[in-house]
Amino acid sequence: MALPKAETAAINADIAESVTESTVLLPARVWVGSSGQPVTGAAVAAHLDLTLKILERDGWVRTYTDEDVSALNGVTKTSSFRDMLHGLVVAVRDLVSDRGPRTLTLAMYKASEEGSDTDARHVAEYCMAAVIRARYSLDPSTFVCASAWADRQGRTFDEVRELLAEAADLARTHGPTA
Repeated sequence: MALPKAETAAINADIAESVTESTVLLPARVWVGSSGQPVTGAAVAAHLDLTLKILERDGWVRTYTDEDVSALNGVTKTSSFRDMLHGLVVAVRDLVSDRGPRTLTLAMYKASEEGSDTDARHVAEYCMAAVIRARYSLDPSTFVCASAWADRQGRTFDEVRELLAEAADLARTHGPTA
């Protein structure tokens, strides 16, 4: 369920205050990608925006289940080797295909392929973690993983959408410009 705009604005103000008050939450080293190169706030925001567009286009799923490998449903102990092998090949093809719905993690990786890069994805993960820490008033040193947060039982796409939007706003507002 989406929060009212006034409540979202208040949360964003709280996050911005937390970020500006605590350099531990998003220290300068956070804005360096895994390649060792600096990443701008605009690049991170663009990555998060693209991730959201991918999820809106392809669909979002909290996690994958055994039912997602439907090609194996007909394989039994008495199936022929050929039928088993065929079911396995079809199942692997379906799992690695470039189709939705996607988890947050897979959408983040897809955004790296569709116009962003690994460095922006890496820093975007820090920004999402900072938003989650601020939302739940967690200590800045607490390890938070946005993928685990998105995979939490009962999580909704509206909540994931809000996280991506807030993290993109954080990156635009507080990230380096060059």
